[in-house]
Amino acid sequence: MRIRTAALKDVEAVAEVFLRAFEGSIRFFTPVTSGIKRAFFDFFSLLIFTFREGVMVAEEENKIIGYIVMADNVKRLWKEAVLSGFIFKVIGKYFKGEYGINFKDALKIVFNKVFFLKFEVITSPSAQLLSIGVLPEHHGKGIGRALLEKGMEYIRKKGIKRVKLEVRPENTSAVKLYKSFGFKVKGRTRDLQGEWLIMVWEG
Repeated sequence: MRIRTAALKDVEAVAEVFLRAFEGSIRFFTPVTSGIKRAFFDFFSLLIFTFREGVMVAEEENKIIGYIVMADNVKRLWKEAVLSGFIFKVIGKYFKGEYGINFKDALKIVFNKVFFLKFEVITSPSAQLLSIGVLPEHHGKGIGRALLEKGMEYIRKKGIKRVKLEVRPENTSAVKLYKSFGFKVKGRTRDLQGEWLIMVWEG
């Protein structure tokens, strides 16, 4: 198993890992259709283009089995989404029906983003672990830990002293992993699915 920087050619494989790792959460909002997959392909393209070296993949026998997205500055994501025209392209694709998301599901997703923005507002500015995922059949092999080690190494090299993340309190294995890297619970927030722990690392 090796970990390397993600490239745009990896977008579909990374999105597939996300879709499988978080299938339950995705189905809370919408069925996993080919249109939804296209939406996540677009979203991960934006993440890789924006954060570049901060997006890494775990690869085994030339197959991507995990990924991590370390955002050195989340505000840069919103700026890139607007300046690159990404938001307008996504809106256009939605109204053309390319994502196959009905209005009710779209409204639920947008409303949930309001909770995410609240999380950004109520916590101090910092880098953020936006997402980390491993294919279910590869759980328990230390892949998540290896990805987090590389992610934190990237953060330290950039001279960043504060990283935050959000994790479900019932995801005890993830909470334990983050604590082993020095993350501490600093607060709680909620979205449509339930509670999140806000965890912060300060180097």
